[in-house]
Amino acid sequence: MATLMQRIAERGLDWLLTSGLRVVLIVGAILVALWFFRAAIRRVQGILAGVAPTLEQAKRAATLTHILRDVVVVAVVAIGSMLVLAEIGIDLKPILAAAGIGGLAIGFGAQSVVKDVISGFFLLLENQVRVGDVVTVGGTGGLVEAITLRTIVLRDLAGNVHIIPHGGVDRVTNMTKDYSRYVFDVRVAYREDPDEVMGVLREIGEEMRQDPAFAPDILEPLEILGVDRFADSA
Repeated sequence: MATLMQRIAERGLDWLLTSGLRVVLIVGAILVALWFFRAAIRRVQGILAGVAPTLEQAKRAATLTHILRDVVVVAVVAIGSMLVLAEIGIDLKPILAAAGIGGLAIGFGAQSVVKDVISGFFLLLENQVRVGDVVTVGGTGGLVEAITLRTIVLRDLAGNVHIIPHGGVDRVTNMTKDYSRYVFDVRVAYREDPDEVMGVLREIGEEMRQDPAFAPDILEPLEILGVDRFADSA
């Protein structure tokens, strides 16, 4: 019994010093690679945000780098997992063969996931929605916080987060694509001269266009439509 336990201990020690050490090195390399890649992605996002000539291009760059990060993370983890399994001594050929057979059966149950991924691919390819856009998807509106291969993540004005699969998106209303328009009413007392008020509004609009804090967000001069209705007090 003692000899058997000694042999088991010796084999265990041999495995730890050979395959076990390589497994630790593989896992460590995966973690280091993911850390460096995420740091590089954050660095690239910062650079692109600074050099992008327009806000639209900056949004698209942020969206694509986010997707690239997810794809690379999945690929690195998948490759690392196969290397670890091979190092442990598990033959991958039967697993891959079983995965091919099981994949057919799983495919029928995962049609919605495939549909989400394909729809998300075309959504990104056609540049319909970017991170930072304000959109309405299926009656739910909010700021696009993230876009993955399968979902769109929106945050509404109440702070609620909505996760919407791409496959369930039949119509998207993008309120900040290329430009957006904001219409607001200014109530003016009846004693004021409308022409003078409109002149003051134009001056304010021009001052805002010259102000560095507002200039990047104002693409065209203020447009005044005129008096549109008479209320009780203005």
